[in-house]
This record gives sequence, C-alpha cells and structure tokens, in this order.
Amino acid sequence: MLVEAAQSYTCGKPSYKSKALKSRQNGNPTDIIAYADKANERLRRRYYQLILGQHKKANVAKTAVAKELACFIWGMMTDNIH
Repeated sequence: MLVEAAQSYTCGKPSYKSKALKSRQNGNPTDIIAYADKANERLRRRYYQLILGQHKKANVAKTAVAKELACFIWGMMTDNIH
C-alpha cells in the first residue's frame, strides 16, 4: 500500500491542492496540515532527485519514497511532527 501511495508522487502538479483536498483538510489542526505539506513536498522532490539526478529506475525510486512515507506516517502517529 505504501508503494501504491508513493506512486502518486510521480504525477500531478507540485504544491497543487484540489478543492476536494482542501475541503478534507478543513477543520484539521494547522500543524498537521503543515506536516503533511512538508511530507508531500519532500517526497516529490526526493522522487525526482532519484530519477533525474541519480538515474535510478522508477520502481527503485518509488520504493525509496515509500520508505520515507512510512517514516512520515510514524512521525505523525507518535506526535513527532517538528
């Protein structure tokens, strides 16, 4: 499931939030939203760094992003979002 979620970082516009996402985020604490935005930006940047900068295969890059995504999820679960 993490790899499938990581695949979503391969497409789309960076820093773009759809109306549906904005409505889902409405009412949540601002520090949680900022943490999620930080994770989104870092994981997208990491994917393209691996693909374009280090010439890794797409599946290798997606797996690496999935690993970092797991770390962000763990940070959110343990209230370590600084």
